[in-house]
Amino acid sequence: MSILNTAVAIITISNPIANLPIYLSLTDGDRNNDRAIARSAALTFLITLLAAVFFGDEFLNFFGISRGAFQVTGGLILLLIGISMVRTELAKEFQDMDHSDREGKTVAKGVVPLGIPLSVGPGTLSVVIADPNSGTTSGRVALSAVVVVLAILTYLIFMLGRLLSDYISFTTMEVITKLMGLVLSALAIEILFAGLRSSFPQLVFN
Repeated sequence: MSILNTAVAIITISNPIANLPIYLSLTDGDRNNDRAIARSAALTFLITLLAAVFFGDEFLNFFGISRGAFQVTGGLILLLIGISMVRTELAKEFQDMDHSDREGKTVAKGVVPLGIPLSVGPGTLSVVIADPNSGTTSGRVALSAVVVVLAILTYLIFMLGRLLSDYISFTTMEVITKLMGLVLSALAIEILFAGLRSSFPQLVFN
């Protein structure tokens, strides 16, 4: 799987556009607080995925898991996520978040739930760890660059949340999510086949 495919898969799963209603429900209109929440969410995204890039192999080795097996498992997980994105509606409660959701420590709200598990979860971690590029130094550098760019993009989308919410309706978010689900499902099949090729080289998946 190419670096571009990995980038598309990560941004599709993290889906900051679909997370905008949640972000807005956690903010109070104070620009400094809003910026702090967006920044903490983006930093959580960045640190967690960079840890997966540089320590993913150690994680697999510790548990005695081959990269091929993890790719197969990760592909199946991503396929289920993709199908779920296509079949289900965005949670209706996101439209009607009450003010109580804005209470609590500002930075903490950016870490949980906005950072983990909404922006970074099992799906995004699976993509990064299963990526063959993470097995080489040059690949890790490239993946790190992708993660940094996507973290910045996530931050910018959240910071522009109030402006974007004026132009992106709930229905539009649903359409975007379903289209992303289709893309993710296709990428999941690619990861699954890559894992099968690695685990069963005698099989042909061209």
